[in-house]
Amino acid sequence: MAVSQTGNPQKIRFAPHGSVYIAPAPRANDAPGTGTVLPTTLDALGPPYRNMGFVDEGGVTITPEVSTDQVKGWQSSTALLYVVKESSLKIKATFLETTRLTTELFYGTEWVESKDTPGLFRLDLKSTPELQEISLVVDWSQGKVKSRLVVARAMVADRGAIQLQRAEAGKYELTIDAMDFNGGLGYVITNDDLDDAGARIQDPAAARLSGNTVVQGGSVVLTGENFAPSKPATVTITGPSQGKVTAAQVSTDTRGNVSSTISVAEDAAPGVYVVKASVAGTEAQAGSLTVTAKEPPKN
Repeated sequence: MAVSQTGNPQKIRFAPHGSVYIAPAPRANDAPGTGTVLPTTLDALGPPYRNMGFVDEGGVTITPEVSTDQVKGWQSSTALLYVVKESSLKIKATFLETTRLTTELFYGTEWVESKDTPGLFRLDLKSTPELQEISLVVDWSQGKVKSRLVVARAMVADRGAIQLQRAEAGKYELTIDAMDFNGGLGYVITNDDLDDAGARIQDPAAARLSGNTVVQGGSVVLTGENFAPSKPATVTITGPSQGKVTAAQVSTDTRGNVSSTISVAEDAAPGVYVVKASVAGTEAQAGSLTVTAKEPPKN
């Protein structure tokens, strides 16, 4: 399909609103109806997912990575094949709120209230900490356009330093790595209209005939492009006699191309016939077809 390059500012996306949620990672031995159920819609999240609160102005960084190895051969100086060596999905954010949720995730352990002193809490930093698996959801939106990243199993892979300063808030910088869950790292849900061509504008639909003249009993082929893909096509033929010059019923292919054979009956009236093609409300004139009388057989 021929297209012309241009821009569509309506397809530029920002993320002025968003949230990060965590929950315990689902486990294979969870009984039905228990444990964390991964969201499959854009509906508001409830327990066990909990909101991590404010993120600093840097927002959330999502980085999918694929590293490969080259397979080379003796007979070629270039790679013959690439094989996947490693894949990863990293989510990085710096959280601003000092809560039980953010601090326990940052330090990798839990707060315990003192039995002797009510209101006093202690967090033990172990020399061999227990690793905690979490489920992670990142939401972001711009107006009515909403998107959601769901990671079933993840773990904190890296932590930034906390700076205790007089005039700047404490921050909890976390890099979270997705882990395998049923052969995947996660999935994205959106209500964005991604089928829109966006950065490209389609050229006008066009149709043509393989020939402009045909004898009674003969045929020509109509072809066209830039129509709506995978839709029924209607070929309209007007001229001296109705129903004597007909087109095969066809549909466009997945690229919007169409092809139909136009047959002329033996008794079709000679003259000029106008041929048009129409798909999903878009019409293109294929041209004029002149039907000529068939010469009588010679004795």
